[in-house]
Amino acid sequence: MRSEYVFAAAKEISNRFMLCRVTSVSARRLHIDSTQPSETINKSLKLIAAGDGAGVKNDSPEQSVMAAGVS
Repeated sequence: MRSEYVFAAAKEISNRFMLCRVTSVSARRLHIDSTQPSETINKSLKLIAAGDGAGVKNDSPEQSVMAAGVS
């Protein structure tokens, strides 16, 4: 199931390492204590695939990292 979300999100962010980092940051920001971490990760991947993942687009890696707030 999650692999579908990963492949869909990979269309937005083609760099695998960048996708992992953006998903990680997104999941940490979206996580609510009463939910399973796996559900939050799936939600993050869905948002990235929809193009709503913290405003991330595949313009350039620098812009993607800055948009995601990754330092």
